[in-house]
Amino acid sequence: MLIDYPWYYAPLCLLLGAVYSAFLYFFSRKPSASQPIKTSVAILLALLRMLAVAAIAFLFLSPLFKQESSRKEKPIVIIAEDRSKSLDICDDSAFYANEFASEMDRLASNLGKNYDVQRITYGGNTTDMAEPLNSIAEQYYRRNVGAVIMTGDGIYNSGQNPLNVASGLSFPVYTVAMGDTTTRRDACISHVRFNRIAFLGNRFPIDVTVSAKALNNESSILTVSCDGKQLFSKPIRFEGNHFACTESVTLDASRAGSCHYVVEIKALDNELTLLNNRQAITIEVIDGRQRVAIVSAAPHPDVAALKRALESNQNYEVETFLSTEFKPIDSKSKSPFDLLILHQLPSKNGDGTIDLKAILDSGVPALFVIGSQTDLPRLNALHTGLEIHSRLDRQNEVSALPCDDFTFFTLPEQVSKRIERFPPLVSPFGEYRLSGNGQTLFKSKIGTINSGLPLVAATSQGNRRYAFVTGEGLWRWRLADFEANQTHDDFDQLVNKLVNFTALRVNKEQFHVEAKNTYDETEEVVLEAELYDDNYEPVNTPDAEITVSSKQPGTTSKTVLFNRTGTGYRLNMGTLPPGSYYYSAHTQLNGKNFTVSGSFVIDELHTEALNLIADHSLMATLAATTGGQMVEAHDLEQIEEMLRSRDDMKTSIYKETTYSDMLNMPLIFIIILLLLTAEWGFRKWLGEI
Repeated sequence: MLIDYPWYYAPLCLLLGAVYSAFLYFFSRKPSASQPIKTSVAILLALLRMLAVAAIAFLFLSPLFKQESSRKEKPIVIIAEDRSKSLDICDDSAFYANEFASEMDRLASNLGKNYDVQRITYGGNTTDMAEPLNSIAEQYYRRNVGAVIMTGDGIYNSGQNPLNVASGLSFPVYTVAMGDTTTRRDACISHVRFNRIAFLGNRFPIDVTVSAKALNNESSILTVSCDGKQLFSKPIRFEGNHFACTESVTLDASRAGSCHYVVEIKALDNELTLLNNRQAITIEVIDGRQRVAIVSAAPHPDVAALKRALESNQNYEVETFLSTEFKPIDSKSKSPFDLLILHQLPSKNGDGTIDLKAILDSGVPALFVIGSQTDLPRLNALHTGLEIHSRLDRQNEVSALPCDDFTFFTLPEQVSKRIERFPPLVSPFGEYRLSGNGQTLFKSKIGTINSGLPLVAATSQGNRRYAFVTGEGLWRWRLADFEANQTHDDFDQLVNKLVNFTALRVNKEQFHVEAKNTYDETEEVVLEAELYDDNYEPVNTPDAEITVSSKQPGTTSKTVLFNRTGTGYRLNMGTLPPGSYYYSAHTQLNGKNFTVSGSFVIDELHTEALNLIADHSLMATLAATTGGQMVEAHDLEQIEEMLRSRDDMKTSIYKETTYSDMLNMPLIFIIILLLLTAEWGFRKWLGEI
């Protein structure tokens, strides 16, 4: 037992209880009219009161109970098994699926007699060998990890080099080398570089890298096609047994929408695999760019930061203006811009010839950057969904704190966390009121305190959308992003998503279908639809059907009914073969027919087929760097003996010390209550109460 005071305070608690009870029962007690209490009974009552008072006084000394315990933990052996598609393609795929899998089960069972065996898997359509190692190091930090057994062919096509992770590991990695290291006849499309967005009527380039192994002096043909129509063809001659070349192909963006292109190298005899001979890409052809005007009250570095962020997106054409230069429009005129970014407007120093109310009444969406020069009363009068009321002309330095309940669009969690570490913005002091349909993406944080006030927010009012950044100094965020990550991607992504949401014209059609432009071949195709009545209230009482067709060989049109969900419709078509698909949805309401058409593309994934030559040297280096060893897949049983011969794989004993506050122990209060109750009971029995 521990207390925060000298131990002589404990007997003082008993002395306090004795003095109090003696005074109560022997010195201040008046003679009773009835038969007086016997001395022995008085002593008993005084003793009960003394113990109760002494216990209560002792609790004021904040006594703690210290308890030490120990636990044993067997060495942990983690088996990380490669499940990448490259092993399904190699010559020994049947061995790995059957005999090798049985051997792994037997190894895990044998090791489980002496060790705590945990099994995990990694890989799939892509392989990241560093991820499981990082995950193990984090999840089993300060645990008794004896060894990690990692199977694989040494081929990784995502994430960082596993050797960069190996040097920081505190446990040995024993690798099991799988796959085939022999160079086999194979030609492939190893890489395709392209911009995912093109504009209607323009020409756009595609850079295709063709690789070939063990095909010296042989030839093939490179083709590019769209919807079954060949757009480009060129013969390729392979010079040397390790050949690579890049061809630049220029195509016309002749049709708006999602265009599915197939890049293919003609197959040759006896190739290792044909899966990597073709690669499908999807390019979104947009009918015209959106024009964005950044209008500022005065020159400011935020303007350049916003402009550069938007120029990274080919979908936007950006112009900057001072408020004195911007051409005014009235509510009857059509704005030449699809979005306005208003930096510290309306301004305390005047807005030139701009009538902001007329601009917003014309239906142009706006993103407001609010700062020290913003005229807050005039901003509130615009009724955009955010009001700031302040009696003091004062600013706070505020940082960003992500909100989990923002649903207008999705910002990756890792991006939000990095933005949280950006330097503070200068934000007006005051009371913030965000309209009921507004949502906050980032709240403002003053120091380490969450103010609860919106720092980055958005509202949707009918067919109008507004976004707000309630602080100036965005240029610091862009610099901080580059300093931390060597790119501006996080800042640019935030600005682009805000602008995408704000500039998007709200669909006021009574019936519309929502589908992604592109799905991976392993992704389920989910389509959603909404139907509105004449009052623009959602309904789903009528049946809604959809016909999906494709020009791919062997496919037929399919007509199905949507499922009703909530107030809308939803259809899960499962996974579909790669290719271009077209849909036409139909429903009927109050005698009116509604039809919606669109398209989407299923992209094929053959990343694992691009490289099938196993890298056993990487597996050996990984093992050697961490103090482990490498074995061939056919010698798997050797690992058990290797682990048993290690002297450092022993059971660990952990000592734990816990402290319990006596105030949190119900037994103490029960004892005090029993003492006082016993005293009261005796006095009641004696007629003293």
